Amino acid sequence: MKMSGVVYCVLCTAFSVNAQMAAFKKELARPKALTYYALNHLGDTSSITDDEIVKETALKTFTFKDPFLGKITQYDERNPLQQLVFYRGTQQLVLLDNQLSVKEKMSISEHFPEIYAAYAALTAQSSIWIFDDASKRWCIISSNHEQTSYVSNPIAGYDAIATYGNFAYWQSGNTVFGIDVYGKIIKEQLLPDDAKLLAINGKYIVYQLNNAVFLFNTEQQSAEQLREIDSMVEKTFFNAQNISFLTSEKLYLYNIN
Repeated sequence: MKMSGVVYCVLCTAFSVNAQMAAFKKELARPKALTYYALNHLGDTSSITDDEIVKETALKTFTFKDPFLGKITQYDERNPLQQLVFYRGTQQLVLLDNQLSVKEKMSISEHFPEIYAAYAALTAQSSIWIFDDASKRWCIISSNHEQTSYVSNPIAGYDAIATYGNFAYWQSGNTVFGIDVYGKIIKEQLLPDDAKLLAINGKYIVYQLNNAVFLFNTEQQSAEQLREIDSMVEKTFFNAQNISFLTSEKLYLYNIN
């Protein structure tokens, strides 16, 4: 029996009343040029403004910018010892260390001309997730960056894509599908009708329904509305137990309890 989005949200919210999953930390004005912001467990912040990555720690500030590579599409800093910067327009990947020094640069189009990457992120094994827009399939670039392997069938249509460690996900309709790095299908998750997947972090999914944002625990099958956010979210970033949301004018920070 199909559950409507409204009924689903009412039930999930009711289940989560007594156990708050996320704590609101702060709301800040968003600088117009800010495209990324994340806070880690040490209190260090990372941000991207005008395609420059800035990492601020208690002791020092580190920066990275390469204007010749174009606009940063994605920044994956979940592994502090090897971070990834993806430039879709120029099909370039850059690997950085924890001080934002360059470890390696790679041109996807030169190494793998059959691929046109629409998405890139690190796996938990130092290989690289790629969503190939040419074949509409997920593939893995090996940790030595010498070969690729396709791990999914073509995905005819999707509303959103995301990764977390050794898992890749895509939303089609109200269903979130997933596979691991070996192509094994994992349990799908149902979202309310018309919900938009924003981000995934292990058992947690963040989605938006109209202007409301929800944190969904897939193990408990319960959802909690993050009531401070009441406008459309442009980008969402997980960093361990911290979540950052960018709207057109604001930056919202939360912590998962």
